[in-house]
Amino acid sequence: MLNKLTFELREKDIPRAIELAERAEALAIDIRDSLQLARAKGNLGWINYRLGVWDKAFRYSRDAYMIGIGQNDQRELAMTLNNLGALYYQQRNYNEAIRKFKEAYEIGLKLEDPFIIIRSLNNIALNYSKTERLDSALHYAKEALRQNEAAGSIYFTSFTNRVIGDVYLAKGEVKEAIEIYEYSLEAASHQKLQSFEASILHRLGKAYFKDGNPDKAISILERGKEISKENGFQDELAQTLKNLAEAYDYIGNVPLAFENFKLFIEINDSLDEKADKDRLALIQGMFEVEKSDAEVKYLKSENKLQELRIRNFRLLFFILIISALLLGSLLIWLYMMNKKTKAINKDLFEKQEKVNQQKAKLELQSKELNNSNKLKNKLFSILGHDLKSPVSQLQSVLGLVNNQELSREEFSTISHILKRNVDSLYMVLDNILSWSKSQMESFKVQLSPTKLEATLNPCIELLQTQALAKELTIHTDLESDVKVWADQDLLQVILRNILSNAIKFSKKGSKIDIKSFSEGNQVILEIRDYGIGMPAKILESFGSEQFSILESRPGTEKEKGTGLGLNISKEFIVLMDGDLIFSSQKGKGTSAKIKLKKVQVISEIKV
Repeated sequence: MLNKLTFELREKDIPRAIELAERAEALAIDIRDSLQLARAKGNLGWINYRLGVWDKAFRYSRDAYMIGIGQNDQRELAMTLNNLGALYYQQRNYNEAIRKFKEAYEIGLKLEDPFIIIRSLNNIALNYSKTERLDSALHYAKEALRQNEAAGSIYFTSFTNRVIGDVYLAKGEVKEAIEIYEYSLEAASHQKLQSFEASILHRLGKAYFKDGNPDKAISILERGKEISKENGFQDELAQTLKNLAEAYDYIGNVPLAFENFKLFIEINDSLDEKADKDRLALIQGMFEVEKSDAEVKYLKSENKLQELRIRNFRLLFFILIISALLLGSLLIWLYMMNKKTKAINKDLFEKQEKVNQQKAKLELQSKELNNSNKLKNKLFSILGHDLKSPVSQLQSVLGLVNNQELSREEFSTISHILKRNVDSLYMVLDNILSWSKSQMESFKVQLSPTKLEATLNPCIELLQTQALAKELTIHTDLESDVKVWADQDLLQVILRNILSNAIKFSKKGSKIDIKSFSEGNQVILEIRDYGIGMPAKILESFGSEQFSILESRPGTEKEKGTGLGLNISKEFIVLMDGDLIFSSQKGKGTSAKIKLKKVQVISEIKV
């Protein structure tokens, strides 16, 4: 009864729900009821997820899942799979979340449980909408509506229609989105779920604004703002304030637009900081659970080994007593037992070796995880330090423009500096995002015949402002009609980083030469600058196999960097089965040679 009450209250009265769930957990432990313990832990996992305590949510959900497997409790497995999927959603690992929800959906179909089926379908649709696979999101949302029709669940219908409204809005079908949001809002209000109502109001207001009705949008958004403020719904409040700022700005009410946008910035910064901390806590919690599991397995192996030793000792003692009584007649039998003991000892030794190997492997994994955490911390440091300055500059200038304290002529004199800072900011973010995507299991390299000129030109255009600022001349001499095997997106990341470094370390008024030529079955693209050169220490670090973030050097005009670009380039060129070689002389410049496989054209042979 405690578990059933918790389930009914966990979306409506969280403080009361968590009190009941903890009582249920304690009672289940006391009476040793594993089935009800799994239900209690599953409820606690979801409640902690709602509270944003993601590391606890993961621990409780994982415990419930493991107990569910042991008890073959299919319903609890499906419920905790939805919990785990929601946690992967918070990590923005939408593909893994979809896998968890689909697994729960399959269990729901087998059990013919409409609650699990509809909940899983809604979550699948939501995650597909986040991956921009809108047709898939719409398919699963409509299937959820069909199931809702049979089950008569108003709350799930509201959620499903909200997802469908998001899809229509993303597709630009604004009027359809408005109609769906209005229907979903009516159902949410009926259920008195104010958090859900607030989440729909900011979407509906945005849709009316896009439909050209700013007054209606403002009316709806102000209502959503009031609900979000009263109930402390920070996420919904941030979205509402952002949309209100745009609507007030559109109708020319600059003071209210500024007031709402200022509040949005403050709340959004706070939410971003909290989200980063929560995700880090979740990752750390997952790591600690995995580490704890490994230690438990090791201790179990040690216990089994010790039990085996004690058993053998007792057996040997018994044999010695029997041998003393039956020394003469049991000599042959004693010989056989001695032989058997040696075999057991040998087996024990082999098992001990395996345990030692497992222990060494665990220590290595722990070291690798520690290094990974250090690398992530360094990335966060880069984001906090090197990205703050250009954004702060841009914010200051925009504030002056917004307050009309900066003339057109003054803005024109600094616009090229802003453009260069924004381009640099884009390069840093693109590097970090590209590297992060490459670390995901679902990341795949798509090799295809690629023309170097078509890939290089956009990179030159992006960095043209930086080159002009240093009065650099870029000469290109590329083989025509030659294609290489490459992933065009990854190759552009490599070319941008190398070309950016060439500009960064070139002397004012010098030049950069870019040429390509064939050598056997390879095409070599060389980018040469005539700047200050690359230190031997960086060349040596680049040649090592292990990934690291190199110490960034200021450019010839004090340009900053993150030190991430060269290692990303190295990692991506290996993924494309190519090679990247640097040669440099101090004060004379640097040459970067990119080697890629050439697309071979086989001529038709006439017989």
